[in-house]
Amino acid sequence: MDTTTKTTIHRLTTEFVEIDTEQYVEINDQKIKLDMPKHSVSYVNSASGREQLQNDLPEKIIQAVLVIWGDEPTINEE
Repeated sequence: MDTTTKTTIHRLTTEFVEIDTEQYVEINDQKIKLDMPKHSVSYVNSASGREQLQNDLPEKIIQAVLVIWGDEPTINEE
């Protein structure tokens, strides 16, 4: 029995992003959502938020977020 994770960009602005993940199991070629609460995480477009994003998420999600965020953080951490 293989489990997979579905990662979805829930909300994306130039200042932050919310990412939802849900767990699925595949049985007889059908994906069935596990009865677990959806996991949501927010990342801020700051230097540390970008680092956390890079450490936590798959490359295709990171690239999609960076299209909106651009090359530089919009939030200054002081």
